[in-house]
Amino acid sequence: MLKWILERSKLFIIFIVLFVIVGAFTFIQLPQREIPETPVNIGTINTVYPGATVDTVERSITNPIESSLRSIDGIAEVTSSSSAGFSNIVVEVEEGESKKEVFGDVRQAVSSSSASFPEEALEPEVNESTSKMPIVSYHITSDNRDNLLSLGEELNQWKDEVQELSGVSGVTIKGLPEEQVLIKLKQAELKEAGLNVTDVQSAINNEYYPIPLGKQQMNDEVVQLSVENYDSLDQMNELFVGKNTEGDAVYLEDIASVEVSSKELEDMITFEGNPSVSFTAYVKSGEDIPTVDERVSDKVAELSENLPSNVELVSYYSQASIVTDIFDGLFLSLAISVLAVIVAASLGLSGSGALVVALAVPISVLTGLIPLPFTDVDLNQISVIGLIIALGIIVDDSIVINDNIQRRYKLGDKGLIGTTTGVKEIWVSIVTSSLAIVFTFLPLVFLSGGNGAFIRALPTVLITTIIASTLVALIFVPILRYFLNRWSKKPMSDAPGLLGKPLNKLADVYADKLLKKFSKKPMLVSILGLVFTTAIFGLIVLTPFEFFPPADKEEVTVDITLPIGTPIEETHHTLQDIEKRLKTDDGVYETGVFTGTGTPGLFNSSLSSTGENTGQIVARVDKKNQTTQGLIDDWTDTLRNEYPDAEIFMDTIQQGPPVGAPVTVTVSGPEINKLIELRDRLTKEIEGLETDIVVDNVGDFEPSIEYVPDRGALEDNGITVNQVSQQIRLATEGIPLKAFDNGVVERDMNIVLEGNEGKVDLSKLEVPAASTDGTPELISLDELVTTEETEKLQKIPHIDGERSITLRAFPENEENYEANVTDIVENQRNQLENDDYSITIGGENEAQSDFFAEITVLFIIVLFLVYLLIAFQFNSLSLPFLVLVAVYLAISGAILGLFVTQTPISFLGVMGMVSLTGIVVRNSIVLIEFIEQALNRGMNVKEAVIESGRVRLRPILLTAITSIVALIPVAVSGDALFTPLAITIISGILFSAVLTLIMVPMLYLVFYRFRRKKTTKEA
Repeated sequence: MLKWILERSKLFIIFIVLFVIVGAFTFIQLPQREIPETPVNIGTINTVYPGATVDTVERSITNPIESSLRSIDGIAEVTSSSSAGFSNIVVEVEEGESKKEVFGDVRQAVSSSSASFPEEALEPEVNESTSKMPIVSYHITSDNRDNLLSLGEELNQWKDEVQELSGVSGVTIKGLPEEQVLIKLKQAELKEAGLNVTDVQSAINNEYYPIPLGKQQMNDEVVQLSVENYDSLDQMNELFVGKNTEGDAVYLEDIASVEVSSKELEDMITFEGNPSVSFTAYVKSGEDIPTVDERVSDKVAELSENLPSNVELVSYYSQASIVTDIFDGLFLSLAISVLAVIVAASLGLSGSGALVVALAVPISVLTGLIPLPFTDVDLNQISVIGLIIALGIIVDDSIVINDNIQRRYKLGDKGLIGTTTGVKEIWVSIVTSSLAIVFTFLPLVFLSGGNGAFIRALPTVLITTIIASTLVALIFVPILRYFLNRWSKKPMSDAPGLLGKPLNKLADVYADKLLKKFSKKPMLVSILGLVFTTAIFGLIVLTPFEFFPPADKEEVTVDITLPIGTPIEETHHTLQDIEKRLKTDDGVYETGVFTGTGTPGLFNSSLSSTGENTGQIVARVDKKNQTTQGLIDDWTDTLRNEYPDAEIFMDTIQQGPPVGAPVTVTVSGPEINKLIELRDRLTKEIEGLETDIVVDNVGDFEPSIEYVPDRGALEDNGITVNQVSQQIRLATEGIPLKAFDNGVVERDMNIVLEGNEGKVDLSKLEVPAASTDGTPELISLDELVTTEETEKLQKIPHIDGERSITLRAFPENEENYEANVTDIVENQRNQLENDDYSITIGGENEAQSDFFAEITVLFIIVLFLVYLLIAFQFNSLSLPFLVLVAVYLAISGAILGLFVTQTPISFLGVMGMVSLTGIVVRNSIVLIEFIEQALNRGMNVKEAVIESGRVRLRPILLTAITSIVALIPVAVSGDALFTPLAITIISGILFSAVLTLIMVPMLYLVFYRFRRKKTTKEA
């Protein structure tokens, strides 16, 4: 086969050039982003029920929807939160299920259950959540907030134009009040006319939202039918409402005023102390970040030219700049790695051999990129690191093939024969070792959850580039060596490479002294080696652990929650005071305050529960003077002591996929008061540990006024509770109507009582009593109801339809923390009175345990696959164990390297250990292959071991050196995420390469003796 390829080498060179061109084009076209996109397997069901209490929302909205979802297959979990006037249900789809199909069933179920909703409840909104990744964010600032409030219409125009750009999924504006249509009823005029709010509601709905007429066939054509109706606000004043007691027509302008006004602010924002409006654009999934960023930035720059002179546009966040900085560093590391690999290869290869390796590297990389678009892998930190790791591996095949062809030429083989024989001797080992690497990384592609999605690019890139490099080594390298041998007239050097002679001398010392000496007592050497490497595993307990490290960013977020009922203005004032305290730190150079709903999804940070009493501060630190963790450590306790009424939590961006609290405790059961009691007991005990903060998803009780009806008075006057509730609602938030849409802008529409907005004076609120003759008597509400001050829950959460409260605990010291919390939970479980209530523990620590359990299973699968592969190659069930010794040595070396450098064992560190399985077996496979071939040629076992060691020392050292130097730029870069990965692989390869040269030959001698004894006994 190879001879046939070499005879058609020019044709194959053309194919290779074609693959390189396609690979280069693929590289240019691949989208760039900071981290891999993680799929969002959730969706939401949101229902507004204006004015309803928490209990009413749970009973009338949440429970029916949850009940309808129970019969749907493919749902992993349903969580919900019922709050005053609003039901939020989150549906998580099982991994591997079609999200589109599941949510098709969800929509049908919700539509069916909504038929039983109260009339006042709005239609549920079912949304399939997608990844909402901000790409750019701006502050529009001024020294006076009034200057910003006038920009509402202009910024909404910005929003429309930016959202139309290709690649933009949406835009969020924060800090501006939304507009609404207010219909203010004049109570005296309404009373005089003998009309009520229901008459006004019916008149508006009947005129502005008539029933569609559909179509009709007339004279062989289908025509659209419609009825002329009012469709503008200007016409609303002329709307006929009804007739008064004297029979005269009453129009809306007679009893109400119609105006467009601003809602209350949901967010108050300042940037560097100045009032601000936040404008944030989000990117669609799969888009190239720099390209979309440029589109948005150009459009915003164009639009900002019309801003008033007293308003300034400030760029606050750009993902493209982050991506550019990251890729500049990674591509520099990649370039250094390529150069280092080529230089390392030239140490032991001839000039022509080094040239072959130099060309094989880019060809392998570019060819390996071609399948990536079909695997949904783009250019991000993980995939580029995968390329850097691959660099040190992909040259191994080329070095080994090149070295053996070179050896055949030295032995006197000529041209075609030397090339084909050189490849023939080791192609099986090359393919086997490459498949071992593929089998090593293939299971990692199937890691589940967010961790699997985060790391998937790394094994995918390694698999594609390794396959490409194997094909390049078996086709391109022989072709080029064959050409170079034909053109070269120089005799083949006995010591090729910059360090050819020292390497030859080292090979002789290794073979003639070390192996000869150790081969006298192979059993002792093997036992001592295994005992030494096993002892190294004990260093795990002395090595730090960190699942995902903090990102090397500038931002620290401060989440702040004040007591329930705190007005947004007071909350904002408190946040500004805290901001001023943080600015006294020399390391803080910029701050922003986001009162209300918090940041627009920036810096992987958001508030789980929002309101007028919540907000976030973002502080940026100058890394020359301060670190993000340093700022957190310096200020957390200080701020909590200075603001004891505030719940304050400081955090920074974490590397990797989003994570939750280290420990969570969930209490579930039927009675909410019992759950609150359990929550309080657990919170008190957990706070007694070394706990930073404990928060839950219910919160404190909020002050409430309950209107207690006089049932007798209601019955005597024929008045319903709903009439009373409606009248009080008119005086507070108003009664919502359908949104008013004039074809350009959609605005919410509310009916309120003029002069009473937000105030309740029962003596001035009247409802009509039932009457059988004439005008009904109006009775004031103070004759019908009394008020009681009480407290109500903010929300009632559910998990899978059951009332559940989840506590999230953040420890000051994580050592033994989960175990201590588990003891508390067990103690509380033992005190439960019946099986209706349960307490479960979970959180990030449990997720980490699940990950390590899954990775252990995958590692066993990897070892089994590699074992089977080697067993097939050598037709032996025992020889594979000798090969897998290299894996054992590599992992112990990785632990030693992490311990010596005090680098934490992390998610990517563990990935590095798994990766070593495929990387290090190549040396053992090729070494044993040469020993077996020597035995087949008639050598005795010691001679075969010694000579194979002499021949294989050079390629083993060269492949180890190239793998190590490829990762050195990453290891010394200081990147907290990738340094553990680089150190793990470097130390594992170094340790394994050195000990493999000793342990594998000695273990082979031991194995050979046992095999021979067994054969003798059987004979």
